[in-house]
Amino acid sequence: MIVRIIHVQVKQEYRNEFETATQKNHEDSIREPGILRFDLVRDTDNPGHYVLYEVYTSEAATTSHKETAHYAEWKQAVEPMMSAPRESASFEAVIPSSPKGWESP
Repeated sequence: MIVRIIHVQVKQEYRNEFETATQKNHEDSIREPGILRFDLVRDTDNPGHYVLYEVYTSEAATTSHKETAHYAEWKQAVEPMMSAPRESASFEAVIPSSPKGWESP
């Protein structure tokens, strides 16, 4: 499993629009068969700093996600809202070690 953590800096005046666009992307993304988690959190000390936390079953699932229409729509919509380029890091899931472990109880 692949975990992606993406840091996004959003201009103050676009925070609501960014959250709305990301909500739609979230709803479409969690319907993809290879996505186990697709969460957005906001920094309490810096409200323009967001983190996307994404868990995929495989590297192929991450590639498939980036080929979807909803991802392209989200990316095009939010890029002008950002005050800096996105920063992304990839991790290997250790615990839980199986896709079943990522399901909500």
